[in-house]
Amino acid sequence: MVASASQSQKAKITLLARIKAWWDGYELAVVQKSKNGEGGEDGHDVRAEKHTWDSARVQLVQDVWGEGFSSPGDADYLIEMLKPFALTPAMSVMELGAGLGGASRVMAEHFGVWVTAFEADRVFAEAGAELSTMSGLAKKAPIAAFDPENFEFKEMSCDCIYSKESFFTVKKKKELLGVIGDALKDRGQFLFTDFVKAEEVKDDDGMAEWQASEPVMPHLWSVKDYDMALSRQKIEIRITEDITDNFRALITKGWADYLASASHSGVNEEMAATLVAEAELWARRAKVLESGDLRVCRIYGLKKQGNLLSDW
Repeated sequence: MVASASQSQKAKITLLARIKAWWDGYELAVVQKSKNGEGGEDGHDVRAEKHTWDSARVQLVQDVWGEGFSSPGDADYLIEMLKPFALTPAMSVMELGAGLGGASRVMAEHFGVWVTAFEADRVFAEAGAELSTMSGLAKKAPIAAFDPENFEFKEMSCDCIYSKESFFTVKKKKELLGVIGDALKDRGQFLFTDFVKAEEVKDDDGMAEWQASEPVMPHLWSVKDYDMALSRQKIEIRITEDITDNFRALITKGWADYLASASHSGVNEEMAATLVAEAELWARRAKVLESGDLRVCRIYGLKKQGNLLSDW
């Protein structure tokens, strides 16, 4: 169903047309808010409660990726991803780039671990902290804002450190990995996924165009770059896995499911503008991932214990 719209609203729908070739067959409507400021009964523009940290984007990313999540990969995906950790309630975990804290809360609830989580986006960090409080996990899965370019943490304090697609925008990667290496206990585990550049980039102009379009400028490394930097921190890589195809499938499914729902309920004018920006962000990422010049990799490593003879 398509509601009547002003010329400005039609312009927004026209912007979406550039993205919609991705998901054939979906027609998105822009609907007017009702007098009380709410959308339809099943609309995507309102939730049961409003909070000071609420924003259209915080709401949208959860509608696309799942409650408490801000990027592809739900609770089941996370649990599978973290299998190498073999988490138990006796372990302490640090998460960097926690988004809205969905992963931290899954770890706390499913495995019983204590998680200290950090997020660079202050709006997401504040929202994540509130969501943890609302879930009764304010102490077991707190979310705090941090600056990844200037980060310090207690040495030898973490059994495991986890991150999901958050390092690719960090300029001072060596320094951050140094903090991670110091924070891990002996035999501590480090697992992360990240956007990485291919060893041989075929379309430099295309990559440069994508990087310039990102909200935060990417500073990309290759898998070899990570390998060398982690070896200096005495972190031995045990698993390197290219998960690009699965990640692309998650992007397509998340947006297809969302648009299928939104095509029936519509979105209000405020959400439409946010939807355009967010959908274009992920469309550009999917395009460069499809080219092969950008990949998504999962890397798991183990910190060596003390000064081993092999280090001499």
